[in-house]
Amino acid sequence: MGALKRETHGDLPFGAATIRTIGRFRAEGTLIKGRDTHLAFGLGLVLLFRGFPGFAQQPNVSDPDNWMLEITRSSRAPIYSRMSAGGKEAQTVFNQLDWQPGWNHTDKSHPQPTGLGFIYRMQGTEVTVGVYLELDFAESRSRPRQEVTVGNFLLHSDQSITVSQLGQFGLQPVIVRLVTAKPPDATPPEIVNETSSLVVENVDQDRAEYKLSLRNTSELAAETVVVSVFDTQGRCKMHALSVWSGPAIPRGATGGFHLSFPIAGEDEGVVGAGGNSCSNAPEGSGESTSGTDSSRAEIPKIVIEAADFEDGSYEGNARKAAMLDAERLGRNIGRSRITALVKEQIMSTQPDGMAKLALVQAQVQALSNKVDPDALNSVLARFPAVPDSSKESVERDVRDGLLMEKGSFLSSLRLYRLELSQGQASDPSLQRWWDVTKRRGDFLAPPTIPDSK
Repeated sequence: MGALKRETHGDLPFGAATIRTIGRFRAEGTLIKGRDTHLAFGLGLVLLFRGFPGFAQQPNVSDPDNWMLEITRSSRAPIYSRMSAGGKEAQTVFNQLDWQPGWNHTDKSHPQPTGLGFIYRMQGTEVTVGVYLELDFAESRSRPRQEVTVGNFLLHSDQSITVSQLGQFGLQPVIVRLVTAKPPDATPPEIVNETSSLVVENVDQDRAEYKLSLRNTSELAAETVVVSVFDTQGRCKMHALSVWSGPAIPRGATGGFHLSFPIAGEDEGVVGAGGNSCSNAPEGSGESTSGTDSSRAEIPKIVIEAADFEDGSYEGNARKAAMLDAERLGRNIGRSRITALVKEQIMSTQPDGMAKLALVQAQVQALSNKVDPDALNSVLARFPAVPDSSKESVERDVRDGLLMEKGSFLSSLRLYRLELSQGQASDPSLQRWWDVTKRRGDFLAPPTIPDSK
């Protein structure tokens, strides 16, 4: 398999940094691996590179940065996917499917689709597109899941194809089009910067996102930056710019970040962690907008709302800074609880094996998500400008941190157990898996553990 590239709306790596879309956890998220080798939770869409039967590598490849693949599913806003560089193939997989009315997709007497995939690559001035389905053969033990090719297509600029063959599998048709990466009539966004130490050096955009470059003029490293993106319809998507290890922007350095646009039909409700307003209205003004106001068109806007620094100080919106502090506290509390539990099991007399891993997984899953009042009050004490009316949402932010840490740990452990069950790893060892995990500084370490010597 080739290099992995992540393209999830609002959660894109750029250089060493990653961007996390602020919002409630989505039930149908997908665990994916990014091009910066970190794992993250996606929102039902994965883009990666890999080989595909029938598509040979060709040296004659046009500049992929100038083109995007537009994929439009039934009653949904288009998704824009980037071409891969260097003549490599790119793949987009949808795990949320659009079924035909009346189709019984729970009927396991025949194979049912579980994923819809597109593999594409530029060859000169045209793009080859392969469409396939991941099918679940519930009645077959020998082949529980299989990929089935739907069709191979050739696209030129501004040409579209309708993949109607999906109908025989119970799915709505999908329209695929090759378009320029740059939108033809893009309105430059208004930039609102509520920090003093971060300076905007450049803003670029394509059909899917802004590319924002920020220079940190402070003597302190910026740990996390909160940026909100508003479109012309008033929809808003809020992002937290951070990295898994190290600051988002070191002192005196410039960081580049991808900020995905709000998606119609999906992001109207994405108004910030815990349901907080994504608006740039001043704290305490009472002007808490929802995620969208389709009755008015306006200039698109990028709002750099807050940044927190390595010494615990912050600039910008106090409520957004408190959100970052609360989530960080929640993650630290969650990590402490998990660490104590794992160490207890490592020291126990129960021998290593799948049963012990399953026990740890169950115990971590059962850990309480209740927020300790002292933890909540410690956040509020650090941010006196945050009104009392925000206490409940700050509590949710701490809980979000607990859930993120628990979810990260459980995902990594499940992947390790899956590899063991499939024979990709052997000799299960909680101690060795834990050593790899904690050495990464988070619970997103690759699950593969070297066999014992």
